[in-house]
Amino acid sequence: DKMENANIPSVTLSKREFCFENVKYMQLQTESFTIHNSQVPCQFEFINKPDEESYCKQWLTARPSKGFLLPDSHVEIELELFVNKSTATKLNSGKDTIEDILVLHLERGKDYFLSVSGNYLPSCFGSPIHTLCYMREPILDLPLKTVSDLTLMSVQTADDRSQLENPMEIPKELWMMVDYLYRNAVQQEDLFQQPGLRPEFDHIRDCLDTGMIDQLCANNHSVAEALLLFLESLPEPVICYSAYHSCLECSGNYAASKQIILTLPSFHKNVFNYLMAFLQELLKNSANNHLDENILASIFGSLLLRNPARHQKLDMAEKKKAQEFIHQFLCGPL
Repeated sequence: DKMENANIPSVTLSKREFCFENVKYMQLQTESFTIHNSQVPCQFEFINKPDEESYCKQWLTARPSKGFLLPDSHVEIELELFVNKSTATKLNSGKDTIEDILVLHLERGKDYFLSVSGNYLPSCFGSPIHTLCYMREPILDLPLKTVSDLTLMSVQTADDRSQLENPMEIPKELWMMVDYLYRNAVQQEDLFQQPGLRPEFDHIRDCLDTGMIDQLCANNHSVAEALLLFLESLPEPVICYSAYHSCLECSGNYAASKQIILTLPSFHKNVFNYLMAFLQELLKNSANNHLDENILASIFGSLLLRNPARHQKLDMAEKKKAQEFIHQFLCGPL
């Protein structure tokens, strides 16, 4: 027994509790700890908890998540927390929180439990269109319960109640970005085709979420990229999933395509018409910005029309039809 006990792997952890404060959309936070091994070689791995598909929630990653330690050696583990379009909606609505338990397992040894906690600052990125239309105040000024209640309403319910609660026609955050581009970037070359500056996205996000639009000062390409990221992060795209297949089927019929847009919930219809009007304004300045209908249809087709399978990308035929659908509205009257 003494020999067996002496050969059981055992480690010490420098830290077991981790707190991530004021987590923001697409802003990486890291915490680290060290695993110190004793006298027995050991293999470690973070393992799934019962009835869970992964060893941690989607917004968290351990690097490395497994490895081998020689006697008297150590390894530093980094816990990375990053909220993206896949995880933001549940955190915005309160369906998920920055809380998790990690299980560090030693082969032939015991398990160690690590506690992760923190708070997420809700963002317009990852929030539904109808939720943002009902928010008269910046999202960070509202109680989480208010944000949650608005997010959990169905699109149709919000649409039915629009006359009672007098919501805005389009999200104010969308207007802020488009207005900035309209005033500063209609003649900007290669708009939507060049990446923005990564630190500037943080500034733009904070201006939108706090309503401090007067403080927005960024490269035109950074604001354009933020607009694309905003549209990509919508849990329900501008053209609702329910209309996806109908749009592809009538991509060559402008009259039928317009009819589909008319059937969208009013918030989604307003956003679509607003974006098309802005893109048409860009096309009026094509001599300077070098944009054309094909470029804009290619960029916005896959953003405004997304496959209902959510994670499934458009195949080439679907992508072409989505571009054709948007192309019609760029060339014709709204």
